[in-house]
Amino acid sequence: MVYNPQFTIRNPQLNRVPLDRYVFLFTMAVLAAAVAYPSFRLVVDAFRLWRWDALVSGPGYEAVRNTVLIGIGSVLTSGVFGTALAFLVARCDVPGRRLLSTLAYLPFALPPLVGVLSFYYLIGRDGILPRTLEHAFGWHGVTLQGPAAILLIHTHAFYVFFYAMVSAALANLDPSLAEAARTLGAKPRRVAAYVTLPLLRPALAGAALLTFMASAASFSAPYFFGQDFAMLSTRVYSERMQFHQDTALTLTMALAAISLAGLVVFRAKRYPTRGASKGAPRFDERRPARRWGVGIALWAVMALLLVPHATILWLAFIDHRAWQAELFPTHLTLANFTALIHDPRALVPIRNSLWMSALAAAVTLAVALPAGYLIGRRRPGARFVGLLSMLPWALPGTVVAMSLITAFNDPWLPLYNTIWMLPLAYIVRGLPMLTRMAAASIEPFDASLWEAGRTLGASPAYCLRRIVLPQIAPALAAATALVFVTSLGEFVASILLYLPANIPIAVQINMEWRGNVGIAFAYAVLLMTLVCAAFIASRRIAAHGGIFGRG
Repeated sequence: MVYNPQFTIRNPQLNRVPLDRYVFLFTMAVLAAAVAYPSFRLVVDAFRLWRWDALVSGPGYEAVRNTVLIGIGSVLTSGVFGTALAFLVARCDVPGRRLLSTLAYLPFALPPLVGVLSFYYLIGRDGILPRTLEHAFGWHGVTLQGPAAILLIHTHAFYVFFYAMVSAALANLDPSLAEAARTLGAKPRRVAAYVTLPLLRPALAGAALLTFMASAASFSAPYFFGQDFAMLSTRVYSERMQFHQDTALTLTMALAAISLAGLVVFRAKRYPTRGASKGAPRFDERRPARRWGVGIALWAVMALLLVPHATILWLAFIDHRAWQAELFPTHLTLANFTALIHDPRALVPIRNSLWMSALAAAVTLAVALPAGYLIGRRRPGARFVGLLSMLPWALPGTVVAMSLITAFNDPWLPLYNTIWMLPLAYIVRGLPMLTRMAAASIEPFDASLWEAGRTLGASPAYCLRRIVLPQIAPALAAATALVFVTSLGEFVASILLYLPANIPIAVQINMEWRGNVGIAFAYAVLLMTLVCAAFIASRRIAAHGGIFGRG
């Protein structure tokens, strides 16, 4: 028999412990430098410069109170609207139901600043709605400002949390439980209160947690509509811009405490549930009038939800100088886009956002993949890696930015006021999502496939490239695309960390709308196009088995 070294039997346990140790040391070193050390420095400096008076009186106290109230209000409004929409779409066999279920996710695809800017020209001062009311009824000064406008914008942006999680829960709900209750004589309201809602409690709690934390971290809506209704995110920015470091750090810690308190209060618990075999029950399809009536109502609601998207496209193609003399903008023009094309400096923010987002996505993947391996395979030290990697998820973007400023503004580590601070912030904010998705894709992977490849003589690099990566690449590609998209439209940390040399597109939009609205909306359309292109590319990569092929 001829000896073939390619099929030499090897011990699959060989070198596993050193490999796990190197992966753990690498991951912990990165997380310690990017997450643990900045968080520690933030806490130390905040308590060293602590100012109680910034919290118990004046604008600081009002900002704390407003942040908590807006967070609770956003949970209530988003919860009622998102849950009702999920019930109607899931249980009503209306015309175009599948398309409706897809369109319901579109508000979440709007970058925060772009969505708020659209609302500003819909309901804000000199917006389309106030002009219409003034022209039609003679009502002067009718505009939404303060908490009403912020709650409206938050409801539009965050109802998707409840819609997505309740829809998934309804799909897995055993309809026999509700049918049994109805058979025993229970009325629909009693069935909903004592059967359906208890089974949906984990989904509702998870959506409430996401909504509260997103609302507390919100910056764009209070920045545009909260001039007389300050929240902690905007108050921290204001104090930072006035070089009141002690007050800014104190309010930053208060914002972090509110976010962590929401994590404790709205934490979802596990409840025993039963799997579904028939899907969620639907309304009686033999009543065409009811079916078409509900369908028309749902499509009308969806049309209202998509008004901000249409507004962005519309205002990007109008002459804003001519709009000042007319009720509705009607003078269409391509000048806003041609100005961007013919001005070489206009493309700089787009280029900056692209390279910083791409760098952040690549580095985040390089860190999240080994972290996800440790967590998914339950290797030694996985608990510490999971804790550090998920810590930025519980902290608002303002807190993350302030922690990086505090940590890297030292003479021995002078990263502050360099172009690398923004990509670092994007990396820190993208780590939780990509790490969690990497762990979720690695955990169910069959380790015997790797061991079989090693037994047949394949090198670890070959097994990784031809066996492991093709299996987990679709999920990693989707998660990496989400990090890239989130970084493209990031505004909260960007406005605190950007420099003229690396100004991103979101900050440029914020600067342009004050003097050149048409250019701002042209930038917004380009940003939306980039976001959609990234999503489409990720789906195609996932459909073809990832960038590594199926091997």
